[in-house]
Amino acid sequence: MNNHTYGTQGETLAKDYIEKQGFTVIEQNFRYGRYGEIDIIGIKDTLLVFFEVKTRHTLAYGNPSYAITHKKKKALRAVATYFLIQNPHYNSKHYTLRFDCITILGQTIEWIQDIVR
Repeated sequence: MNNHTYGTQGETLAKDYIEKQGFTVIEQNFRYGRYGEIDIIGIKDTLLVFFEVKTRHTLAYGNPSYAITHKKKKALRAVATYFLIQNPHYNSKHYTLRFDCITILGQTIEWIQDIVR
């Protein structure tokens, strides 16, 4: 299985996991030109979360969360800002925004909250 297929399967697992936690997925693979994409955008009550999903077979390249670099965080902020411009009803004081990471290592799923500050 190639990395793209494995990553897509990881995003499907993450989506199912997020929904089991009570979130509604409102977007998947939301792109903003050259800045990149946000894997999953979910909402629960007044909490809007931008999820980055990192999937790995093994720890050969380190923990999946190590792939969230400063550059990646900057890109996530840019794409989230674009999402909020396109969806102004979420860009209000009534919503709390957060960036989280879902890591998948084999069959283990970990949810890391508030990865961008």
